Amino acid sequence: MQLPAARSLIAGVLVPASLMLAACGGSQSPTMLNTEKVERAIEHSSLAQRGAHARASCPSGIQQKKGSTFSCTAVAKGVSTRFAVTQIDGAGRVRYEGR
Repeated sequence: MQLPAARSLIAGVLVPASLMLAACGGSQSPTMLNTEKVERAIEHSSLAQRGAHARASCPSGIQQKKGSTFSCTAVAKGVSTRFAVTQIDGAGRVRYEGR
């Protein structure tokens, strides 16, 4: 179930995610997106724009890659809202929109 007000929870906020580089046997692993920062940004947007404390959850193990998309879920006041997240560059910046 979604609240109509949740549809207006569109964040034009760009979330810089920390770069996490790991080396394994002299070769570099893909850079992974810090989805915990995305979760915190969604929670902050929910509070700032709607006055609602939300708990957001995003998948882990998302590779940093421009144009890549994934979904997160936020629950506020017992109502679940899905967020479409798009990576706008390869440096960990994302845009998200409540659906």
